[in-house]
Amino acid sequence: MHFLKTAFATVSLIATAQVAPASGTASLQAIGLSGDNMLHVINTETATVTASMPVKGVDRLLGIDLRPATGQLIGVTSTFDIVEIDIATGDATVISTMDKELPVTDGAPVIVDFNPMANKLRFMSGTTNHRVDIESGAVTVDGSLAFEGADMHAGEAPAIAAAAYINSYGTPDKTAMFDIDSTIVALIQQTSPNDGTLAAIGKLGIEASETYAFDIATDAEGTNTAWLATGGTLNTVSLETGKIMESWEISGAEAALRDITILTAK
Repeated sequence: MHFLKTAFATVSLIATAQVAPASGTASLQAIGLSGDNMLHVINTETATVTASMPVKGVDRLLGIDLRPATGQLIGVTSTFDIVEIDIATGDATVISTMDKELPVTDGAPVIVDFNPMANKLRFMSGTTNHRVDIESGAVTVDGSLAFEGADMHAGEAPAIAAAAYINSYGTPDKTAMFDIDSTIVALIQQTSPNDGTLAAIGKLGIEASETYAFDIATDAEGTNTAWLATGGTLNTVSLETGKIMESWEISGAEAALRDITILTAK
């Protein structure tokens, strides 16, 4: 993939990104992260980057996610600051700083994703697994990632590259967590997010890629749609089988997306 050359650098992401879909119904917008701190708006119906903007005042973002309870776009920096990102300007405002530096496995992806039910941030890298209260910065160390004893991959080292929760709309009564494993190129369920237990669902059915950007969008009716950006394509994924369902080539970008979050309409 290729980065969008950024004539958009000083342009409002949202103002630039109002693209009417051919069907006449509102398409979802995704915010992708590439490089150190570059955000891209993506029209999910056309898989087209419609605007790009660097996040101001941040050297490097480890990851981003939409906070379902409030609609805030949240990022975590390489210095473990938790920031709110203004989508219209790219400005980052520090909310808190994690009360401990967390291990980030060298060369491994970092997972930043909200548990919508607990309204806490899940932060993982390698096999480490943490919960973070973004208001206080308090970090809880949870169980290391490992496949369940009954799973066909029991005893193998997991390589979790991305993760997302279902029912990420408001503050739901229940949720579940799903991951992407880059070694077996498969969808995984994190059956107990706090304990770190993993169970394979099924292979994606695509070639391995260097990056996986994954999110699950939930609408007001509770319908969940899993989105995966990898290998230059934007895909939907079956949460039942793990298989890629539909794919579109991403246009208007010049580098791989390493995180993505869907801006679900309220």
